[in-house]
Amino acid sequence: MPAIQRKNASSDKRTWKIHLSVESRKLGIPSSWIKKLLTQVLHHVESDIAIPEVCEIHLALTDDARIQVLNKEYRNKDKATDVLSFPQFHPKEISGRSRRRVDAPGPYLGDLVISTETTLKQAKEFGVTKREELARLVVHGVLHLCGYDHEKVPAADAQRMRRRERYIRSRLVVR
Repeated sequence: MPAIQRKNASSDKRTWKIHLSVESRKLGIPSSWIKKLLTQVLHHVESDIAIPEVCEIHLALTDDARIQVLNKEYRNKDKATDVLSFPQFHPKEISGRSRRRVDAPGPYLGDLVISTETTLKQAKEFGVTKREELARLVVHGVLHLCGYDHEKVPAADAQRMRRRERYIRSRLVVR
């Protein structure tokens, strides 16, 4: 009986197209570093994405004023926040748990919006670097795009998201 040949793990990875909009440059982190970070995170969540066509994401770095407008418009919360996620798919669709076959409406996983001002405030508050805090927010936001939640779910599901966040962050190269 012939041995089963495994594909090279690196060849299994998707080629991600990252759209980065930098509306606020307060972090002072190069766009190339942000794209590398996001690519690392996306490769860690590929197993959570059942739709093979999904290979694009948009990340916007903005300020507190702009994210507050978006938070009020989409979540009815009139305050700034650190990260907003706008998923393209329902959690059951993206995970493959949907009873119906999902025809991807496009290659987008979704959109992330991160406030650079809040990122800087939280980095100082948590005693971490701005890159570490940005990495935390990117991981958190991407997991929301992949169907994870921590607010409107049972405690076990919220804990599952927190464990997944810690696991991914522990494997990132953040320099």
